[in-house]
Amino acid sequence: MKPVEGQKTKFYTDVKLDIIAGMQFGTNDNKLRKVGYEVIRQYFDSAEKDWQIGRQVIKRVMTY
Repeated sequence: MKPVEGQKTKFYTDVKLDIIAGMQFGTNDNKLRKVGYEVIRQYFDSAEKDWQIGRQVIKRVMTY
C-alpha cells in the first residue's frame, strides 16, 4: 500500500479505475486495451463528501 497523498480521515470512498495501455512491444497492433485495474481510496473532509483532501492507492492488478 502506498502512503497517503494529503490527509487521511474516516470519510472515504473506494474507486476502481481501469489501466489502459496502447501498442504492444514489437508489433503493429496499436489498439488501446484494458490491461488491469487499481483501487484508489479517496478521503473527504466530511460525511457529505463535498471536498476531497487525500487519496491512497490500495491495490494495483495487472490482468493482461
